[in-house]
Amino acid sequence: MAKTLTQGVLAFAGALALPIGASAHAQEAVYQPPQDELVEAMAIMEVMFPAETREETMLSVATSMGGQAADGMMQGPIFEEPGIKAIVEKFLSDLPETMRPAISKHLPGMIEATAVAYTREFTLEELQDIRAFADTPSGTRYFSSVQNLLNDPVVAEANTAFFQDVSVISQQQSQAVQQEVIEYLQANPDVMQRLQDAGVGSGS
Repeated sequence: MAKTLTQGVLAFAGALALPIGASAHAQEAVYQPPQDELVEAMAIMEVMFPAETREETMLSVATSMGGQAADGMMQGPIFEEPGIKAIVEKFLSDLPETMRPAISKHLPGMIEATAVAYTREFTLEELQDIRAFADTPSGTRYFSSVQNLLNDPVVAEANTAFFQDVSVISQQQSQAVQQEVIEYLQANPDVMQRLQDAGVGSGS
C-alpha cells in the first residue's frame, strides 16, 4: 500500500512538469473593439506584418527565440556529448518546417488579436498617429523590420544569458513545488484518490 501511494504521489507531482498558468486566467466578457479603431489597428498590422512575408517573419522570430532559449538552457555535460548535441541541433534546424502548419493555421487569428489589443491600449487618435508614422518610409521600415532585431548578435547574447538564468530558476522552483505537492498528497490520500478517479497522473 505504501509503495502504491508513493508511486501515485510521484505520478501526480510529475504532472507539474507541464506548463501551468494558462488555465488560471479568468474568462472575461467578450470585448468588441470600436470598428474605426480596429480599422486603424489592422492597417498598422499590415505594415508590421506584410501579407507576403508575415509567415516567414513569424517563423524567423520563433526560430530565433527557440535557438536562443536552447543555447541558454542546454547546459551541463549531457549537452557536451556530440551525439546529443547533434540531435538537438537537428531539432532546431527542423523547427521552422515543423512549426509551419501551426503558424499558417493560427497566424491570421494572432494578427487580428494583436490588432484588437492595440484598440484596448491606444485611443483612436493615437492609432491614427501610429498609422500615419507607419505609412512613412521610415515607419514602414521600422515596423516591418523590428522583429529582425532578435537576430542581432548583441540581442541574441543577452537573450541567451537570460534563458540560462531562467533554466536554473525553473529547475529549482519545479523541484520545490513538486516536493510540496508530494508532501501534500502523502498527507491527504483522499485528495490523491479523487485525482486518480479523475484520471490525473494516469499517463493517458
